[in-house]
Amino acid sequence: MSVRTMNSQPSILILADFSDGSWHATSFAMQFLYTEKSPVTILQTYQNPGWGHLMMRKLSHHLRKITKNELRALKNRLTKHFNIEKQKINTLSVEGELNSVLNFKPIINGQHNLVLSTHNSFEDSCKRQNGCLEKIIDTAKHPLFIIPERFEGDATKKILFVANPDKEPSVQLRNQLIEICKKTQSNLEILFVLKTQNQHISENVKSNFNNYFEGIDITLNTISNKTKCKGINNYLNQTNRDLIVIEND
Repeated sequence: MSVRTMNSQPSILILADFSDGSWHATSFAMQFLYTEKSPVTILQTYQNPGWGHLMMRKLSHHLRKITKNELRALKNRLTKHFNIEKQKINTLSVEGELNSVLNFKPIINGQHNLVLSTHNSFEDSCKRQNGCLEKIIDTAKHPLFIIPERFEGDATKKILFVANPDKEPSVQLRNQLIEICKKTQSNLEILFVLKTQNQHISENVKSNFNNYFEGIDITLNTISNKTKCKGINNYLNQTNRDLIVIEND
């Protein structure tokens, strides 16, 4: 297993849509990931419907205006609720498919924690966000925090960490997960999605993960599937989690 470290505090990139889930993601990010050294960006993408060139040109302007207004309202709510200066929060409105935007380096540069709320079931989450969330789950190059509904209150949470069986989780993410578990008095469920049924997790890897999260009650599980998103969906089997954390690279 290779070792990964983060030398600086990663920024927080909140993936907003046009639902109440945007606030659920924002609230979680500010309560559990934010520090004074964490740059925060709220990103919202929009796409023109394919209804002819004239219609597309007309709608593009309106969609951009609607997106900017929603981002402004979300930013104002964030700064007021968490008493943070507005200049510390950046908003970004981009036309295009979300997955393509996240892979466009001039816009998304550096280390990030990606945060989003699906607001409904995990099965539904693979169809939302311009239909490309499944690709993001399988290919995201940054830690991805998914809140299927809400992550609020003091009650113990059900937290699922989908880890890479071939690499150690980054030190930054390990510390964040430990902190979240301690704050919510939660256990940690770790899942490895294996590409073949013949693949196994060695005892050495299991021992390492127990050491990484020393002091946290963890369980280790595996499932076989060619894609991470479908593997997670099959593993959950219509059961719920309060938080799903994924680290691919």
